Parts: sequence; structure tokens; C-alpha cells
Amino acid sequence: MAEQDGAPSFDLYLDDSGTRCPFKPSRPTGGGMDWFALGGLLLKSEDLAAIESAHNSLCGRHGITSPLHSAKIRAKKKEFAWIGSDPARGSAFLQDLEETICTLPAHVIACVVHRPGYNARYDSKYGTKRWSLCKTAYRIAVERAAKIANEAGRRIVVHVERTGKTEDAMIRAYHSEMLTLESYFDSKTSHKYQPMSRESVERVLVKNPEFFTKQSLTGQFSDLVLYPVVRGGYQPNYSPFIALKKAGRLVDSLLQKSEIEFRGIKYSCFDDRERRERRHRREQ
Repeated sequence: MAEQDGAPSFDLYLDDSGTRCPFKPSRPTGGGMDWFALGGLLLKSEDLAAIESAHNSLCGRHGITSPLHSAKIRAKKKEFAWIGSDPARGSAFLQDLEETICTLPAHVIACVVHRPGYNARYDSKYGTKRWSLCKTAYRIAVERAAKIANEAGRRIVVHVERTGKTEDAMIRAYHSEMLTLESYFDSKTSHKYQPMSRESVERVLVKNPEFFTKQSLTGQFSDLVLYPVVRGGYQPNYSPFIALKKAGRLVDSLLQKSEIEFRGIKYSCFDDRERRERRHRREQ
């Protein structure tokens, strides 16, 4: 559903990555990566057809008939094992994939939570009452997208990848809370982010989220852009992240520099990163 009442809207496609439960043991990957993230593409409803066309054209050029899946492509496994076994074909596809993504009429928005940082910050205070990380990530990602829609005079439809009955029910509950309750973050620490009032959220946010499967073409692109943004939080020089940034595909490119911390892609509980950014702002 790309439009409401005949008026153009924004569509927000969200995929998830990482471990949402704060109580599961940390098993950091390379570079100390241990995260949960929700994010993907924010686009104007009238641009959906162009994005789906770009997907079909890309797959047609390379003879791909299975869904594009970030983890399989990066690992060169299963349906994408040929990327490793046929280097020339694989290199051509990966270059074409990056160029296609970097020219999509959409922007990447996300909330990435560093799990060890989250637990270090909130374990002693909340213990077993700590939230599932998707509760934090959903509110932040959707509200930041909603602010953009509000300024453009549009409503926003949220699309979330279907995960499971329990997880999907959690998403529906978070969405409902955004429409019926004021922000549940601590007002003493969150006021600088200028949270939207319940009335503003209700005016902009379409009532129910929609769920998509891995067959969704725009959903596949959302999966592909999320990992580079996650890894960029740990390794800012990660080349796919740099490519998105240079192409102006990050939502940060729509904002003034002074707004990025409060309205751009959110890296939550990255305490070392946050200290570096504060020092950088002081030195500017």
C-alpha cells in the first residue's frame, strides 16, 4: 500500500539484522561487531515502481532468479556460490549491484544498537527488565522517518520483513504504542532529540504496519543496504558504506550537519564512537 486516500506518501521498508535479545551471550564478530539493527529504504511512494524496475533489470543482466540476500552474497554461498567460483562474473555482478543501489531513488535510514554497550549502560539500572532491542530500534527508526515525512507534508507507511508470529506481534505493539502513547524514552536524556508528540505521530503515521516476505523486491534492497550501515558503525572505512555515503544515499545527506546526530542514522550505545563524534564537533 503505497498511498493513502489518493495522496502520495513515504514508504519505509525495514529489515532486521543481529540479535534483538539483550540476554543472549555476546559473540562479537570481526572488529568487535555485536549488534541489533532495524533499517532499510525510505522512499516516495511514486518511486516504488522505479526501484522494482531497477531490481528486475539488475537480475536480468546477470541471470539471477533467486531473491537477493545480503548474507548469502557476502559469503558467496548457496544460490550465490558462483560469485566465488566464477570471479569475472562475480566481480561484474558486485560492481553492478553497488552502482544500482547507489542510484536508487531512496535513502537509507536505520537504528543500530551495539549490544555490549546497551547492556553496560542499562543492566545495572534495569536488570531483567531491559527491553528487547527491537523496541528501541523500531521507535527511533520510524520516528526519524516520520519527521521527514511530516516536513514533506506526507504520511508514512511502514513495511517490515515478516520474521515470526512473536516478533511480528512485537512490531505491531510498538507501532500501536507510537500512535497511542507519548515517547517512552527518559525525557531527561531524550529531549535533545526533539521527540514527536503523540498527536504529530498520529497525524503522519499510517495506522498499521505492513509485512513483506523475502520475495519483496524493495525489501531485498533494504536487506542489502542494512549491513553496510551496521558495519559502518564499527568500521567507518568499510567500502560499501563509503559508497552509499558518497552517493548521497544515506538519510544523513538530507540533513544539516548539526541535525545528523539527532535525526540521521542512529548508532546507539556506541560509547567510543559517541565520544569521538563529540570531540570532532568541538574541534570543528
